[in-house]
This record gives sequence, C-alpha cells and structure tokens, in this order.
Amino acid sequence: MKTLPVTLLLCCFSFWATSSVQAQAIIDYYNLLADYDDDIKIHPIVSKDGKWIVQSVESSNATVFVDEKNNFIEIKDKAFGDIFTLQVSLLKKSNGETIAAVVKNHMDIFLHGEIHILKLRNGRWNDITEQVVPELTYRDFSEQTMGLAAAAFNPALNHHLEFGYQLPRTGSTASAQMQTQILKEKCQNNDPSVREYCGSLHEITYSSIQLLWNPIEGKFSIGDKK
Repeated sequence: MKTLPVTLLLCCFSFWATSSVQAQAIIDYYNLLADYDDDIKIHPIVSKDGKWIVQSVESSNATVFVDEKNNFIEIKDKAFGDIFTLQVSLLKKSNGETIAAVVKNHMDIFLHGEIHILKLRNGRWNDITEQVVPELTYRDFSEQTMGLAAAAFNPALNHHLEFGYQLPRTGSTASAQMQTQILKEKCQNNDPSVREYCGSLHEITYSSIQLLWNPIEGKFSIGDKK
C-alpha cells in the first residue's frame, strides 16, 4: 500500500481546514456571513470596553444587541429614514448540525420583511430557505373561511400589505408578523396614508403566525395564529 507524501498530506489538511471553517459562536457565524450578505458586511460589530457596538462607516445610528448565550444578534438602524432591523440566530438540528437564520425588516407605514436560512458547506453559504420555511402570503393572516374576493381586495395590497419576521431570542419558535392592529387603528382615524387600503383591511384577522422549529426534519411549520 502506497503512502501519500507528507507535503501532499499537509496540503490536504490545509484545504480541509480552510473549506470547513469551524464557526462555534454566534459572532463567528455573523463574521462569516459578512462574506455572503451585504447588509451584514456594512454592519460589522466589535466588542469595545465590554460592550458590543456597530463599527460602520456607512451608518452611525445603528445599535446592536448580542445574546451570546442564546446565539442571537439584532441590529437596529434608523439611518435610512425608516427603521431597518437585522437579526441573526442559529438553528440546531437533532443530528448536531447548525444552520444560520437571517431576517431583515424595513418598517415605514407597513412592515416589509424577508427571511433566509443558510447552510455553511465547504466554506460557502447555501440558501436553503425554500426547503425550510413554509411559503406565507397576506392571505395566511385572514380567516380561512374568508375568500378575500378580488372585487373586495385592493390589488395594491399585494405589494404594500407585507409582513416581517421575528427570530427567537430564546427557544426555537420564530414568527411572521403583520402590523394588523396598527393599520386598522389608522383606518379608524381616517389616516390618509392607509385610506385607500381600509376597504380591504377588514379581511385581515391576525397579526402573528408562529413558525415552529422541527429539529429532526430541520424545518419550520405553521403553528398558532394570533
């Protein structure tokens, strides 16, 4: 049986070490995600005098909350007029595998959000969101018995009546959230910013939909609605 030369073994080991970066803590994952996500890249965080801060040349108003024990990071940035929120947390599977969840929310009159589930494989991030998160639309925030008839539902809501996401700070239950009550209150007050949508908003019932984490399958499922 032939043996590999020592130099070849060293090269193989070096490649393995580089391609399978050993991220352990939430900060490690956040730093690695900066190579994949531009919003994370422009919001670098560092520890200074025992506190975590956002060290960004593009945004001086951003603040950060880091929960190292529960593997959760949240950044809030008001520099762009509206409020931008960035969340990163780690999801654990029963087989010991760790995957990263990234949520971005923009809040103005409405709440516009997106969620991405990312898996680190051979030193590169792969987006597996479609395999992990059930597809949701504004219709999921209405009673199933309501048809949201096209004649009654303002087509503009397809774009404007969006929702955001909340990753778990503790536990493993995430959620999709819509500003249902706030919007209805604006309608009651005849707020001109939402007036054109008020005829359709009565169809919307819920403000929050639970996303339950299944560590065995490595997927979220739809839970209770509130």
